[in-house]
Amino acid sequence: MNFKLRLLLLTCVWFSLSALLIGSLFYQQQATTEQRTLQRLHHELAAHMRDDNPLMEGTNYNPEALKSIFHTLMLLGPDFEIYFLDQQGNIRSHAAPEGKVQMGKVSLLPIKQFLAETPFPILGDDPRLPEQQKVFSVAPISQFGSIIGYLYVVIGSEKHSLLTAQESYGPMVMVLIASLVLLVGFSVVTYFMVKRTLLTPMETVTRRLRLQAKDNFRLQPDFLQQVPELQPITIQFYQMAQYIQQQFLQLQQQETFRHEMLMQLSHDLKTPLSSVLGYLETWQLQAEKPNPLIDTAHRNAQKLAEQLHHQLQLARDKKPEPAPHFESVKLADIIYETAESVAIDAQKKHLSLNLNIANIAPITGDKQLLSRLFSNLLENAIRHAPSHSAIELTVFQPSKNDRYNQIEVNISNRIDHNAPSGSLGLGTRIIQSILMLHNSQLLTQKKHDVFQQSFIFRICH
Repeated sequence: MNFKLRLLLLTCVWFSLSALLIGSLFYQQQATTEQRTLQRLHHELAAHMRDDNPLMEGTNYNPEALKSIFHTLMLLGPDFEIYFLDQQGNIRSHAAPEGKVQMGKVSLLPIKQFLAETPFPILGDDPRLPEQQKVFSVAPISQFGSIIGYLYVVIGSEKHSLLTAQESYGPMVMVLIASLVLLVGFSVVTYFMVKRTLLTPMETVTRRLRLQAKDNFRLQPDFLQQVPELQPITIQFYQMAQYIQQQFLQLQQQETFRHEMLMQLSHDLKTPLSSVLGYLETWQLQAEKPNPLIDTAHRNAQKLAEQLHHQLQLARDKKPEPAPHFESVKLADIIYETAESVAIDAQKKHLSLNLNIANIAPITGDKQLLSRLFSNLLENAIRHAPSHSAIELTVFQPSKNDRYNQIEVNISNRIDHNAPSGSLGLGTRIIQSILMLHNSQLLTQKKHDVFQQSFIFRICH
């Protein structure tokens, strides 16, 4: 569900619930006010009726006289229901038709609250409608200084309740429909206002930011002319685009300088390297028996010539896009060849290269990158290992079922704390980049004076 639909639904639901809550509170307050007004208006009604119509004859009352009086009063005022109660609240007499009175007793608690002048409204029982409570007026009937009963007048008769329900149903429905229409209309107007003043400008800003990424992060000055709510963020984006433009200019200048330096360096190295290769090839042709050192130097010179040629090709291309060439390669051959190329440096420090390479399957990788990977690993190990120590390089395939399709490489050496460390960071970054291209990761551990690095390769399928 997108933001627009959520906003519309939230507005409709929120205002609908608010309208229902406010309406119910208003209706309740209006009903309470009406009840309080009626009860205050007819507060002394029962007392006047008691004083104007003697109900007792001696110590007893005349039921026929009471019914006659009740009937006359109900005809004069159909909005009142009159009952005569005894001391316990039992109904002793009334003028209602047979079967209308559903209760034989009225609770005395509201009556006592009324006589104690508790704040109105006070709701009491309606004998005709037991499920409802209504305002009332009551007066005690005394004889010889003691209360022998009550004159209980219900304000708002059964007819009044029925007429009120009939008359209020239609207007309430109309008011409810009108309220819903107004709420939906307000929600729709609010939605379109928010959409026009906020959502649409946000979509415009997003679209222009998406396009500027394809246009070298160039933003037009009118990008800042947005609605006030979006101006702070557009200003930040515009400043960010300006900063990126400055970075682009610096990168272009650095790239131009690097290109010129690379071209000059390649041309300067090309002639001496060709001479070295020529001398080595002449030596090999004139030698009576092969010399391993000359053969290693010749292979390294050829590799250097290939890399120099590759760098020249990249330098001539204005937009070099070198991509790794993944193929099935034998890792053991690359490791042995790299070990031979660094053997002379290892001999200078009296280091022994112990290669423990199991019979492993080919892997998928870039041959040149892998050669550079192991060259950096071994060169770093030789540079930081103390003299007369050993460098262990182990390659094996784990026997666990969950890792049967992997090849694990471990290289470990002792650490010479006096060894130069300036180039270690660059070599490590190169190693990490090459491993990342091969979906692997360099894990480094240091225990006491032993430095160990490990990583894995996927077997070619």
